[in-house]
Amino acid sequence: MILILDDHPLSRQGLSTLIKNYKVSENISEAGTVKESILIMKKYSVDLAFIDINLGSESGFSLIRWIKNEKLNTKIFVITSSSRQCDFNYAQELAVDAYVLKDAFIDEIAYGLKTVERGGKFFSSAIMENLNKKTNDEKALNTLTERELDVLSLISQGLNNEKIGKALYISEGTVKKHITNILSKLNLISRVDAVIFANKNRYLMQYAIDKSFKSNMRKG
Repeated sequence: MILILDDHPLSRQGLSTLIKNYKVSENISEAGTVKESILIMKKYSVDLAFIDINLGSESGFSLIRWIKNEKLNTKIFVITSSSRQCDFNYAQELAVDAYVLKDAFIDEIAYGLKTVERGGKFFSSAIMENLNKKTNDEKALNTLTERELDVLSLISQGLNNEKIGKALYISEGTVKKHITNILSKLNLISRVDAVIFANKNRYLMQYAIDKSFKSNMRKG
């Protein structure tokens, strides 16, 4: 069975039609949310999942992480409008089988499908061309230390300085110093601006935080 996760019904329908042109007898299930997708995958064996990353208030990365945690043999074909390097890098970290942009030609998507079925990896030529291009927000986040990323993440969750200090085992004075550095590096004025920035870039931040965990370089 093939699963299509996309929050836009027309996108799901279009992709389903494309797949049917190449795999006439294939059973296809469609889902608009991560929860719906998980329910389907708990009930049926899904060989290949087409996953959009941007799903309104949630992310397709949540489903990809769930698939990996469950150790399923489902091949993952990311099809998304996001050409951001951080999203592509995070997808690679999660070992997806394909990453194709939604505006790709039908032939490219079909070729990607065949490549993945043969056990290969396929990445959109457009995303490969943009690999070395970073947004201003990406560049700004790259200037933050591991601990500053921690503080920014907790700020976005609504924690005050006292609670942030307790969560990270540092003093309130150290928290204030980190916040000052964060605002300066991100060219922001207030704590509210920091929350807005973090929420706008929540998956970019997730990727940065995951990288910092792997480096095992937490500092107070």
